[in-house]
Amino acid sequence: MTKTGSEPLEQVASLKVTGLFGRFNHLIEFNPLSDLTIITAPNGYGKTMLIRILDAFFNRRLHFFWKLDFQEIVICFASGKRISISRESRKVIKDDVEEPVEDAEEKLVVTIRSSGFGHDEEFYDVKPSASPRAISYIDRHLPVDRVGAGRWLDVTLGEVLSTNEVLEKYGHLLPEGYAAHTKTPTWLTEAIGAADTHLIETQRLLSLESEEDPRFRNRGRYSKYSSVVDEDAEDLSERIGNILTEYANESQKLDESFPKRIIDVFSDRPTQDTLQIVDGEDQIRARLSELSKKRDRLVEVGLIGETISEPIQPSDIFQQEVLRKFLSIYIVNTENKLRIFDDIYEKIRLFKQIIDEHFSFKRIDFSKQSGIEIRDQDTDTKIPLSELSSGEQHELVLIYELLFKVKDGSLILIDEPELSLHVGWQKRFISDIQKIQRLKHMTFVIATHSPQIINDKWDLVQDLAS
Repeated sequence: MTKTGSEPLEQVASLKVTGLFGRFNHLIEFNPLSDLTIITAPNGYGKTMLIRILDAFFNRRLHFFWKLDFQEIVICFASGKRISISRESRKVIKDDVEEPVEDAEEKLVVTIRSSGFGHDEEFYDVKPSASPRAISYIDRHLPVDRVGAGRWLDVTLGEVLSTNEVLEKYGHLLPEGYAAHTKTPTWLTEAIGAADTHLIETQRLLSLESEEDPRFRNRGRYSKYSSVVDEDAEDLSERIGNILTEYANESQKLDESFPKRIIDVFSDRPTQDTLQIVDGEDQIRARLSELSKKRDRLVEVGLIGETISEPIQPSDIFQQEVLRKFLSIYIVNTENKLRIFDDIYEKIRLFKQIIDEHFSFKRIDFSKQSGIEIRDQDTDTKIPLSELSSGEQHELVLIYELLFKVKDGSLILIDEPELSLHVGWQKRFISDIQKIQRLKHMTFVIATHSPQIINDKWDLVQDLAS
């Protein structure tokens, strides 16, 4: 796994949980060869909780561990680094009070320690407290709405959080001194950032958005639900628009420098651009043919408009060196322009392949105007996304977000995907995931008890009940 920056992501090697629910000891060792691990168990064994543990830690929701019944959690990385989280009751003597230890106050303590991140002897106590000043600032300035005593609705995700969970997530936005106890040490920040982690909620089709409303004096907003499938269509429309703008800018830049490159080629003054020039007739014909095929592929997925090109017939004119050089410059120009589409094309191509295989009597198309369009295969009638079945919407949202919204190299946690998938789709699920995995180099952990999801991938399964 790699970050978008220079620092590599850590590969999670294992997760060990002791005393889960006061009953279970689980060890999950992630498969380094396939980067795909399937966790299965009867209901009540904690398979969902294992992936939520990883989600909570790597997404800085540390107060999750106050609510969870466990003794110790150990996350080990392939590099040898590790994080341990312990939860225990301690006898605490109040300040300036002399009393026997057995009469001291019982206090719950959640402690995080590291090995390999920063100073190994350091630890961090997760403290469930917030000052009145911090609460006032939360109420007035952060993207949450108060829904009860110590309860807040996060308008960005639609989740209800405790005050301490709000501080864990948004504490870095508070002014200095408002919530000093929420500041995490450098080594813990490094450990939390070691894996870019996403919990995929496959059964979620609605998201919360914030809008202005004068009835709210402090923040001037209210929350409403919108369709995730419509949001994804808008998101792809914007992405295609941005790529087309980049393509136009690159085309303009290359067109403006075209005369200079012609002079360089004919003056035998090689530059970085002209070093790519090819001079042989067979090479020219092969690269022109490949450019034509590439344009056809981009037209097929709606990234560019349809073009008309005629094959170049055999001709003695290729004996002319001047013509070969002009065609070479044209080829390099066009290759550089079309290369801008490479990344988005591969994602759209795979998106189309998976959805077309799953949707009956429908096909998926793409455009700058609509982003995502679903059409009836027989009549070519456009079908509103809201009229797709819930299963179709779930599939579309899941595949889109994995391909377009999650960083390459991320750790993806998926809980019971069978809840939103038709039985036939369940059997294809792992195969679809592996296609995405090859393109984006992600690690997947899937919690399920569906034999249809597992299909023929039993070698990837770790059964908590065995």
